[in-house]
Amino acid sequence: MAEARLTPAQAADHLGVSVQAVYVLNSRPQNDFPEPEHIGRTPTWLAAELDVWRAEHPAKRPRRRPQRRDETAQRRSDTSLHDLAAHIAFVTRRRQALLTTEMLRVSERSMREAAQAADADIEGFAGAPDHVRAVIRYPVGLAASDLARKLRAASERALRQSGASQVWAPSYFVASIGTDPSGRIDKYVREQEQVINS
Repeated sequence: MAEARLTPAQAADHLGVSVQAVYVLNSRPQNDFPEPEHIGRTPTWLAAELDVWRAEHPAKRPRRRPQRRDETAQRRSDTSLHDLAAHIAFVTRRRQALLTTEMLRVSERSMREAAQAADADIEGFAGAPDHVRAVIRYPVGLAASDLARKLRAASERALRQSGASQVWAPSYFVASIGTDPSGRIDKYVREQEQVINS
């Protein structure tokens, strides 16, 4: 049986680096990183060839021990470490009423998966034909702006796979939970109707 090939995320985990580092290593021929075999548009590698490369290029820092899910949950629940939460909102391009019930379901599911991958939790999600909003708890090491971009990108990919394209406006709204942003979110959504000439 053929050895399973590793995706960029699996290769990153195997090497103890970030997914971005795998892409950077792959894009620079001078570092002798193994040539990937593409499955569709996804580059893949064999674990054995990554092991050979790692032996020739030892890690500069000790490999981090993967954190178990129950440890992550414990840290998240320990408010003495952190208790960060944010309101996030995305509107459709030119605030068009594009989002059907099924598209809202796809968006919510993909955003929840992206949040979970970033060790964050979506505690509340609501949608309308022209926007979505969520309440999210996230770890202290993750910037709210990075989290918003991850959620929007995950939703955009999922919607594109279901036949929609370029649903979200390039902007987004983020406010910390300590504030009451309901009026500001409504104002942000209304303002997205206005086309700004650049």
